[in-house]
Amino acid sequence: MLDDYDGSVETVLKITSNRENEKSFRVKLCGQLTKEYLAEVERMLASENVEPQTVALDLANVTFVDREAMVFLCSVKARKIAIENCPSYVIRWIKQEGLCSSASNKSNEANSR
Repeated sequence: MLDDYDGSVETVLKITSNRENEKSFRVKLCGQLTKEYLAEVERMLASENVEPQTVALDLANVTFVDREAMVFLCSVKARKIAIENCPSYVIRWIKQEGLCSSASNKSNEANSR
């Protein structure tokens, strides 16, 4: 019973998608956004055949974001996918680390080739 408990905590992220109309698609996240879930979130974002400006990622109910997820969010932003309701601590951390500016620079370099 409790003797088998190893002290680890399992992270959980609920991912839901919603087509709001013909041109608007939203992916809502609830819980802890960690590297374990990034492939599934990416799959959801890529699953719809819509223009990038019509896709949004809603973080209103995200309670935790790890570093890999921060880098992922920067790549999403660089692809012109809207990030809505981003927690203020995530915005501060991204700015402090300069994560999005380096992702944007890499994206701009790739586009100029």
